[in-house]
Amino acid sequence: MSVIISIVCATFGTFLDIHLVARAQIYCAGNLDAGAKFANAVWSLSRVVFFPIVSVLSAFAAQSFHLLAWLPWAARRSWPIVILLVLTATGSFAGPVAMIVYDLAAEDTPGDCVLPWWPSWLSS
Repeated sequence: MSVIISIVCATFGTFLDIHLVARAQIYCAGNLDAGAKFANAVWSLSRVVFFPIVSVLSAFAAQSFHLLAWLPWAARRSWPIVILLVLTATGSFAGPVAMIVYDLAAEDTPGDCVLPWWPSWLSS
């Protein structure tokens, strides 16, 4: 299951990250000049490389939840296995989601530009 989540996050998460950051840049900066477009293209290529790595590492780290099912107190029962599978799936999504939030919050929003789709409970 973590392999499937990792592949989905690596493919769709990469394009979602690039799309959201591009929309944020256009919203905050307006029309981009040639230098900004080139810098955005280089940044996008770096995300195509790093995002799958983060997805795979997140899936490997999430396997530690699945290993808890081998403990004696959980091996004889079925309900901890369902909870541990949910924790494994959540852990697999955690790395890519954190990378998207970081890219939107730290990389591409100037000081006083708040995106209209940005949640009010997160700092901008």
